Amino acid sequence: MSNISIYFNLGCQQPELEFVDVKLNQDNLLFIDPRLIEIQQDALSKKMQRRIEVFWAELIKAARINDIRRMEVILGGLKEPNETRLGYSSNKPHGNSVADKLKPKIIEAIRRNKAVRTGVLSHFSDVELFIEDVGSDRISDITTKIIKDVLIEFTQAQCLLHGIPMKKVNQDDIFDYTTVRWISKKVELPTHKGKPIIFVPKNIIRLEGVAGQNFRCFYRFAIREFISNDKDMLEDVSASGEDGKILLKDVKSAYPISKNSISNWMLKFGSMLVDFKSDILSDRIEPLNDGEIMIVIYNEHLRNAS
Repeated sequence: MSNISIYFNLGCQQPELEFVDVKLNQDNLLFIDPRLIEIQQDALSKKMQRRIEVFWAELIKAARINDIRRMEVILGGLKEPNETRLGYSSNKPHGNSVADKLKPKIIEAIRRNKAVRTGVLSHFSDVELFIEDVGSDRISDITTKIIKDVLIEFTQAQCLLHGIPMKKVNQDDIFDYTTVRWISKKVELPTHKGKPIIFVPKNIIRLEGVAGQNFRCFYRFAIREFISNDKDMLEDVSASGEDGKILLKDVKSAYPISKNSISNWMLKFGSMLVDFKSDILSDRIEPLNDGEIMIVIYNEHLRNAS
């Protein structure tokens, strides 16, 4: 196993590093979380958040006037980011295949989603709540491409700090938030076996499956706090409790988990998303600690078991 710290002989491990000390030859099942970027107060995260806000605002603006060509241009740089070595980078195919499949889905989901078009869903980080088949890996991939220029700057600063050599390499699909275009340019980056590496700050990553957990949590919150207390929504629910009492399981049976349903409920109940994020989600969002990261990148659980 060769992590960044080992390959470049840094003489330190994850607790002493600001970036994720990824394995360079294997998958690192860690994912960039835009929600974590939102809550950070450091200058680097604010630069990332600015790019995400511009990207999302321009995409929604194009959707509202039904400018599909413009949406395609804005989404044009969403090819697979392999430089960070996060997620499934070493096993999934390289190239444009995921982008080609994902872009039409995002465009269609945004165009027909009233919660997006009306501004109820105003944050990019909420895409996990309304676009089907978009989980931690896809959200991480998209976010990585949007903030790529900031990650490159971060990588360069860390290389100077640790004395890591860099080479001039060409990087495609860098999001220029000032022009809302994707550009290519030569930059200095560290390399491994001829391939560039981009470091990721350790305070903006999450584990696999968190997006799905957030959505299921939101669904349970919506059912418990809103659907179960709305007379109109309960009219067609079959009661299974004593004396005709409607139980929570009855409501869930009548309204099974669905991202489309969640979007419609957010239109009906204007405070639902805000309440969920302030009452529930805010307590669930926190960076991984070094120990949690080390389990993934150093296979610490295997070492401890041996």
